[in-house]
Amino acid sequence: MADTALLQIEDLKIGFPARDGGEVTIVDGVSLSVNHGEIVGLVGESGSGKSMLALASMGLVPRPGRITAGSIKLLGEDTVGLPDRRMQDLRGGTIGMVFQDPMTGLNPVRTIGSLLSESVRRHQRVSRDRALEIAEAALTSVGIPAAHERLSVYPHQLSGGLRQRAMIALALVNDPAVIIADEPTTALDTTIQAQILDLLRAKLVAAGGILITHDLGVAAEICDRLAVIYHGRLVETGPTADLLAAPRHPYTEGLLRAIPRFDRSRPRLVPIPGQPPAPSMDRGACSFRPRCDYAMDACAKAPALTPDGADRSVACWAPIGAPVLERRA
Repeated sequence: MADTALLQIEDLKIGFPARDGGEVTIVDGVSLSVNHGEIVGLVGESGSGKSMLALASMGLVPRPGRITAGSIKLLGEDTVGLPDRRMQDLRGGTIGMVFQDPMTGLNPVRTIGSLLSESVRRHQRVSRDRALEIAEAALTSVGIPAAHERLSVYPHQLSGGLRQRAMIALALVNDPAVIIADEPTTALDTTIQAQILDLLRAKLVAAGGILITHDLGVAAEICDRLAVIYHGRLVETGPTADLLAAPRHPYTEGLLRAIPRFDRSRPRLVPIPGQPPAPSMDRGACSFRPRCDYAMDACAKAPALTPDGADRSVACWAPIGAPVLERRA
């Protein structure tokens, strides 16, 4: 990973206490970087560790969870273990996050204007009137009509699309260097989803950021690079076009097969068999082995994420396309 990365995560592990007194690992040895002007897509099924990785980057791992190993460098500063006050200086100013659900990401008893202006005054040290002006400009920049009037409304008084735009405005109001968008279009209809994606693309490329999604179609729209995560581990990374055109890990292939197709006589999709593993499942073997069409004896040991050609990496003993695959298919 480049030393100039805006956000550089190295060998990050996040654990939660288990009932037996041990610890359950949720994120297991993830390394990821984001460069200026780059949009990295983090994709995987629900429960794979995507949101936990985002929360860790914001210094918001929910208790009693904790970062047990690794580092998170934001503009070169390791944020793991920083005092709360220093993280408050960075959060909302240097790094911003668009949360998955704006109804929980926005305080329901605060007006939109008070939420944005408070963030502005926390990071820019301006007067209240100037903060409201900046807040109004932020709402206008994300396409909210009658932005001045919207300053005095509460989140529940806005439609789903406008709430999401307000959430984006809150994340971007201080022009952070890094932006994380966690499933920003999940609850929106198709038309509004397209508008939000266009807006996010424009904002993310002006800085650098991570788009978290389980939808490879959404990731293909705006991401430069993809990182596929399964059971808390990265299983494949690479440039978006290359990875989608020729997936190397069976899990990535399964995600692509599960996308509905409408270019046939009727819609068709091929679901991945089985269920994602529980966080407490043993990690000594390949976690995808029980669901994999190509499983073999070597999969009894978990493979490491290793380089696989130019700008690509894969965690598989016999990546798709390798000669051995033909013998085990």
